[in-house]
Amino acid sequence: MLNHKHWHYDRHWQWQPIKARKTEVLKFIHDKEIVTAHDLISQFRYTYNSARCRLSQLNKEGYIEPCLRGQWCLSNRGYHKIHYIRALEEKEEGEKREREREVASLRRRVEELESRLSLVHKSLVRLSEEIQPIMIPAALLARQDPKSGLEYYRLMFARLLVELNGLIKQSAAR
Repeated sequence: MLNHKHWHYDRHWQWQPIKARKTEVLKFIHDKEIVTAHDLISQFRYTYNSARCRLSQLNKEGYIEPCLRGQWCLSNRGYHKIHYIRALEEKEEGEKREREREVASLRRRVEELESRLSLVHKSLVRLSEEIQPIMIPAALLARQDPKSGLEYYRLMFARLLVELNGLIKQSAAR
């Protein structure tokens, strides 16, 4: 139950964990409706003097008011504070859910794009495998008869094949 995220100096100037923040005590009082110092002792492990001091401080700030001797309940200001805190928590929770939905959507989109990239990669490999066997006879014909005009097409096919192999390497790297 100790909140070790927050520390403070005690009266002996030593670091001590804060056992409960003001908002946690107010929420506890709201849930229980009427509290005593002993309730704070059992809930937050306060000493008796610390519990009385916390209740006195909350009373001075106007968040709680005495009901009977030694018993305390929330004042109107305390109820407003609890309402405000809960509204902030709900807003934060809604934003968190929205971020989680956005992350999930982005993950699905990445998976979809990776799937498409895989298909493109397979298509590029298939095209390369189909073009390479055509290139060999075209190269032989172009060398045998340089005036046939096949050399231009052979060079174009060779350049396309180099670009195709570059695309294959890029798609395989991702």
